[in-house]
Amino acid sequence: MAEDESLREALLELQFLRDREARTLEETKTLLDCLEAFTGAPSAGDALASIFLSLRQKVGAALSLVVALNDDDALSIVASDDPDLLSLAIAPPFDPFTRARNISDLGVLGKWGDGFDPSRFKGMIATPAADGLALLTFREPPSYFRKDDLSLVQRLSGLAVQALRNSEIAAEKDLLAATIAGSSSGFAISDATDPRQPLIYVNEAFERLSGYGAEEVLGENCRFLSAEPPDAPERKRLRDAVETRSGGQFLLHNRRKSGELFWNELTLSPVYDTMGDVKNLVATQSDVTLRVEAAAERDQVRERMESALAATLDAFLVLDADESVSFANKAVNDFFPAPDIGWRVGSGFAENWSAFLIASEGEADRITRLVRGADISQLSTLRNGQEVNLPSGRRVLIRASRLADGGMVLSATDVSEIKAAQHLLSQRLAAIEAAPDGIAIEDADGKLTYLNSVGLAHLSFSSAQAAQGQSWREKYHNAPRSPENKSFEITLKRREKGAEQTHEIIGSPLENGGSVIVIRDITESLETEVREEKLTRELFRLQRQEAIAQLTAGVAHDFNNLLSAINGSATLIGMSKDLPSDVAPHLDRISRAGAQSAKLVARLLDVGAHDESDGAFELVSVLSDLPSLVQASLPASVTLTISDEARAVVLRGNAGTLSQILINLILNARDALEGTIGAIKLEVEPINCVADETLQVGSITGGREYIKLTVSDDGSGMTMETAASVFNPYFTTKGRLGTGLGLATAALHVRSLGGGIEVESAIGTGTRVALYWPLAKAEVEAPVIGEPGADNLSGKTIIIVDDDPNVSGVVGSYLEALGAEVAACEDPRDAVEAIMDDPAGWSALITDYDMPIMNGGELVAKVRPNAPNLPIFVVTALAKRLSDPRLAADQVSGVFGKPIDLVRLSRALAALSNTR
Repeated sequence: MAEDESLREALLELQFLRDREARTLEETKTLLDCLEAFTGAPSAGDALASIFLSLRQKVGAALSLVVALNDDDALSIVASDDPDLLSLAIAPPFDPFTRARNISDLGVLGKWGDGFDPSRFKGMIATPAADGLALLTFREPPSYFRKDDLSLVQRLSGLAVQALRNSEIAAEKDLLAATIAGSSSGFAISDATDPRQPLIYVNEAFERLSGYGAEEVLGENCRFLSAEPPDAPERKRLRDAVETRSGGQFLLHNRRKSGELFWNELTLSPVYDTMGDVKNLVATQSDVTLRVEAAAERDQVRERMESALAATLDAFLVLDADESVSFANKAVNDFFPAPDIGWRVGSGFAENWSAFLIASEGEADRITRLVRGADISQLSTLRNGQEVNLPSGRRVLIRASRLADGGMVLSATDVSEIKAAQHLLSQRLAAIEAAPDGIAIEDADGKLTYLNSVGLAHLSFSSAQAAQGQSWREKYHNAPRSPENKSFEITLKRREKGAEQTHEIIGSPLENGGSVIVIRDITESLETEVREEKLTRELFRLQRQEAIAQLTAGVAHDFNNLLSAINGSATLIGMSKDLPSDVAPHLDRISRAGAQSAKLVARLLDVGAHDESDGAFELVSVLSDLPSLVQASLPASVTLTISDEARAVVLRGNAGTLSQILINLILNARDALEGTIGAIKLEVEPINCVADETLQVGSITGGREYIKLTVSDDGSGMTMETAASVFNPYFTTKGRLGTGLGLATAALHVRSLGGGIEVESAIGTGTRVALYWPLAKAEVEAPVIGEPGADNLSGKTIIIVDDDPNVSGVVGSYLEALGAEVAACEDPRDAVEAIMDDPAGWSALITDYDMPIMNGGELVAKVRPNAPNLPIFVVTALAKRLSDPRLAADQVSGVFGKPIDLVRLSRALAALSNTR
């Protein structure tokens, strides 16, 4: 029994062992099948898919997941046989990474979050794997996983992780290969285990870079690209790196298959195997020809720039970000000498500046505070820089600007000459501003860019800003365009505030196409020219008048001599006691005509001479003689009427002047009647002027008394233009019958007396000429013509000198009739000799002034030393204009005009002492 029991137990144990061995064999066979499928997969992805397929076939899994723990402790699906679940986040209600589990009822675990719903599954096996991964396998109802399934799932989880990692590595390799193949940089890989270093791979970019195809270079050493000699430093450095299987970066001068040279930037990197040995060398290559050439050009430009800056007169200083000197040209030391440092490269700005200030001791106060403190950061903020007075006496402008790398560029320019030029320019600008003419500058388009203050006033601009961009031509009427690039000079007119201005404009072209415009206001100049022209005409007129005056003076002198003989003879005839009674009226008429002729000659002498406004006369003396003087010149068809009011008044001036003016006016009225029946009226009216009044000729003054003498006719009359011109010299409407001097002379005398003339006339209504003659302040005695023999000259011896014997004969006869003893001489020298022989034998000397051999002044000068007390009387036709100093009052006893008034002369002689 016991043996049977033992046998039974042995058989049971044997059966158990056989079952276990069968299960083990089955499990091993299943695992071998899975391994065979895994290892036979053509790719890492297929290997992972074989694991999921084995789980489905061997354990009946409906779904398999590989999950990973993220950095935020959340789980995400990284692999699955259901592609739609990849990257899905899940939250299982247990930790799948602590231990393996075979869960037969998922419903007892709870929710898995919102992303994944396991309710359709019955059971689950969760097995942790390496690298923070876990394999989750789900089975659908009604069955669940067996216990033996857990072991197989555990074994397959490791293969799944390995397949996943291999898949990731393969993906990275594929990405790397694609990147290398598609890179724009050339890649070449050599076999570092072969001493020849043959190429085993080149990408397309290498083919484009070198010009060689892959079939031409694989298995060859890449030294065939080099264009540099074997001993070139860069090529030797590359060779050493290859021999030592090390990396590095190199710049090589290579040659393409076409022979074209290019610059190749090569980066060499070693690739190690699992044993740490260099298996391959990878060379990355780029064509940097443009960069190298640009760098070479930049270096060349920099070299030229540094050479130029070294030679320039301006100082240039370049500082690094730490304010150390990167570059300083020679002018920096010239401007800011820093002993022992000299602004050398690498030295600091502060130490150089300190050395400069120490070397400038005693003069440093001339340097501004900003630069004295070396605050170059503040200096860089000044847009226009900082001007500094250097100890050397120069003035420099310092500018600073920051660079992108934090460095700084400083420049210093000597502006001493510029400042002097600016000062000179400001002076010139001040001179332009002070110029009396307007000065403007216009650009090539004719727009103003500058206008001085006078120009602003000429063109009526309110300010310089208002004038900017405007055209000066728009300020004038019809201003022409100036010729391009040519000088011009034009005269234009413009009207401003109702007044017309005339401007002379001169333009001078500039090199830039603009012009300098000078605007000169010539309005007053033109007016002055008109006045000067008028004055010149007046001067010519006066010169002609003076010539006429001289001519008339000569004629008057000769005529006076004749009148002296005529009047003297009339006087002598009148002294005859047996004169027939019928002769007396004729003799009286001759005397009055002679006296009037004498006045007329005196009027001729007044032409061009100074007026005589100090005299006085009775108006009655002029009016009484006027009818007899003009009646003979009036035709029977013309009547003359003279009013006799206000006759008993005394007027200023000379009676002959008024008489001649009235005669001229009456004869002009006669001519206006032109032989027709008509009337001429002379009306006399006293006027007391109330206020000042300007007349056509002269003016009258308020508060003063005048006699208004109006000559009117009922002739043809005159136009307004003719009436306005009748007082102009030489203006006449009578043609050759008139001189144009009558009314002009009348105007001259009336104006000099302080009176005036007014003319009223119109065609068909006749003419009225009103003479305003001022009254004298006091009445004077009218001239008296004495009776012959009224003065007794008995006992007086008188010598008469005149080159005209007729004159001396008449005067001598008259004086002899009054009892004097007379001796006449034609030659003044005879008189000098007679007086020198007996100075005391003569009572008086009467001499003509105008004589050819010796004039009266010379005769007086010769006689006076030997006869200092001898009375001397001078007779001349130029009495009014004679200014000989030898005829002063202390030298002569009197001066008589021609024709001589014998009565006045006899009275003067009678008044002398009878002593000789």
